[in-house]
Amino acid sequence: MGILETERDRRPGRRKPLRGCDVPAVASGPVVVAAVFCLVFLLMGTAFSFSIFAAALQRALGAGSGSISLIFGGALALLYVGGFPAGILADRIGTQWVAGAGAALAGGSLVIGGMVRTIWQADAALGLGFGLGLAVAYSPAVAAVQPWFDRNRGVASGIALSGTGLGTLLMPLLALWLSETRGWRTALTAIGLAVMGLGATAAYWIRRPPGSPSAPFPRRADGSLYRIARAPAFRWLYVGGFLSSFALLVPIVQTIPHAVRGGIPPQQATWLISILGFGSVAGRLILGPVADRLGRQRILGALYAVLGALFLIWTCRVGFAVMALFALAYGVCYGATIALRPAVIADHFAGPNLAAVTGLHYTGSAVGTLLGPAAFGYAVEWWHSDLVPVCVAAASLCGAGYFFAARPPQARRGGPCRRR
Repeated sequence: MGILETERDRRPGRRKPLRGCDVPAVASGPVVVAAVFCLVFLLMGTAFSFSIFAAALQRALGAGSGSISLIFGGALALLYVGGFPAGILADRIGTQWVAGAGAALAGGSLVIGGMVRTIWQADAALGLGFGLGLAVAYSPAVAAVQPWFDRNRGVASGIALSGTGLGTLLMPLLALWLSETRGWRTALTAIGLAVMGLGATAAYWIRRPPGSPSAPFPRRADGSLYRIARAPAFRWLYVGGFLSSFALLVPIVQTIPHAVRGGIPPQQATWLISILGFGSVAGRLILGPVADRLGRQRILGALYAVLGALFLIWTCRVGFAVMALFALAYGVCYGATIALRPAVIADHFAGPNLAAVTGLHYTGSAVGTLLGPAAFGYAVEWWHSDLVPVCVAAASLCGAGYFFAARPPQARRGGPCRRR
């Protein structure tokens, strides 16, 4: 059997008869992994292509760099805030319907984004609309992978979420080509139509395993969301996500401006985002099996500490070769953290409310995602130097590493939280 063989595949006689809108007979763990891969490739690849459109939006709308950065930050913040109600809904009516609606909303917002004329219209379409689409689709889709796997959960999550890394590698190049040949408005429209059609199709196959129960409303659940939120393990993971969110996405938004300030030509600087995307794919695929063997939570914490150390490279004025190495290394570690976070959550809180729990955890990243990249840019302009914001970013990532890796106090006394 393949590397993505599920625990259910190895237990004959455990499948229950399919009824109603349960998973079709052809659905399996690998099919769900492939569907999530395609969906996040489209959605997150488009989100991380924002820097390609930023300059054109700034010129067309007469807006400043801070205002344009807030559009991206707002969309990603909504992804984390909206994941909680989207997860509850997915646990109730099915991931395929919720994720499909999110893909349609995100794609439609991009189509409208190609027609904006003012900054408030861009905020509404590309910030609010696209962000809500991401929120509705992302967390339920990511959480749907985990119940299909146990021993190979890190591998499965890494493969599924490598779609984000591959999207970060390829979608900016597609957006750049479309923008240069057809204009940025046509590029947004074309990408939006692709997200609507292909994304909704992929979402149709993102479903729960056969026979898995629908979740009751959280207030009636034996392991209610209120009790889970009070668990020490959840609180420490939540703090880790909160701290990391202030710095984790800064290189994705600020790498090109930072490289240009360092004397790298803009055309060369654009390639840094694709190099980061390539590293992200490699990190998800390579470090997932390593984490399954050595401990997913331990590796997750170590990766955040490495990301903090890598950030210190930004305090130096370096050429394109060093910046490319930074982008590759940062991408490897960044991609692995994105893949391992939902797996670690599932290790602690697997159950019928997993999508809602995953969404609740991601709400901790909303504030930092909204303010972090823009605040970094404003701080560089204020201090006329990268030193202070880089040191703050490095400290926040190292702090996140501690909270992700360490065992909370109650767990040392034999508390209910499991650690793998």
